[in-house]
Amino acid sequence: MIKRIKNILGEKDPELLKVYSHPRSGTHFLEAFLAKNFYPNKNLFIANVAWGHWSNRKVKLEGNPYGKLFGNHYFADRNENDKPKIYIVRDGRAVAYSVWKTPNFLHKDISQLSFKEFLRTPIDWHGTPSKQVEPKLTILEHWAEHVKSWYDAAEKNDKVMIIKYKDLINEPYKQYLRIHEYYFKTTCKLSKDNLKIIAKPIGLLPNKAIIDAWEPMFDKEDLFFYDEWIKSKNIEI
Repeated sequence: MIKRIKNILGEKDPELLKVYSHPRSGTHFLEAFLAKNFYPNKNLFIANVAWGHWSNRKVKLEGNPYGKLFGNHYFADRNENDKPKIYIVRDGRAVAYSVWKTPNFLHKDISQLSFKEFLRTPIDWHGTPSKQVEPKLTILEHWAEHVKSWYDAAEKNDKVMIIKYKDLINEPYKQYLRIHEYYFKTTCKLSKDNLKIIAKPIGLLPNKAIIDAWEPMFDKEDLFFYDEWIKSKNIEI
């Protein structure tokens, strides 16, 4: 009844807090976390979700149950506005490994490369696999520039919140409280016992939610290559 009265008076519901990310960073994981704990009674479903590489776009006919919480995968400069945003950042090594092993995120010409070769081969998309560009950045360079753009945006705009994938896995209630304080101050807080934990992998092509699954794939040379980009962009993960 209260909500109906507000609508009659012309008051709008608060804008949804939307999720932004580099592809394969836990986007759907965070969407589900927000939906279960902050929007449990809201219909967030979007049908016929398009996804995949620009050369082979596909449609997920069953849709995304939390699709209305998705912002986009673009760099921060494509999202300069005052709408509330939450950006999830995941270890670039995990992102690179996930992109490499996930079908339809790469052009067929490089999808069969070894992981070591892939790390050193420029990709032909920017922000999202759906946006075609001339190959220029490797996946680690692309990830580092993407994350840096959002860290810079968060420093300038208090509407942008950064959350780390590993923290959402390891300390979900602490992250729940951070998000609540950031945007949901007027809603009642859940107790730790009532928090809804996302216990199984979800998303378009979910991988196992294991933080360090990338470790066997990186040798010393690869780790040095990665560390140089982390240092050059001053990124915290």
